[in-house]
Amino acid sequence: MSSSGPSVAVPARTHRRRAILLALLGAFQLWMWGTRLWNQVQSTEGVSAAFVGVHVTLFTAGIAVGIVLGVLAWRLWREAAAAEPVGHSGLTDATRR
Repeated sequence: MSSSGPSVAVPARTHRRRAILLALLGAFQLWMWGTRLWNQVQSTEGVSAAFVGVHVTLFTAGIAVGIVLGVLAWRLWREAAAAEPVGHSGLTDATRR
């Protein structure tokens, strides 16, 4: 992808950190909303179908957010890997000591 605007060089290490953060947030979203969806589907006694329908829709949207966060994390991670020279560990002499 090319952009006509100015670009800002961001170190690959920063991209990796952001990718990890997004992946963790995405995993948390999937776990949290998946658990709530499972619990809602398991205990539908005493509640209306509209209540269940609305909540299942909201939980599904939360799961979709988790998937989007995971995709963004994956793209950031790939971008960091592509920006780093082959065989480069990302460590400098100062960080190895």
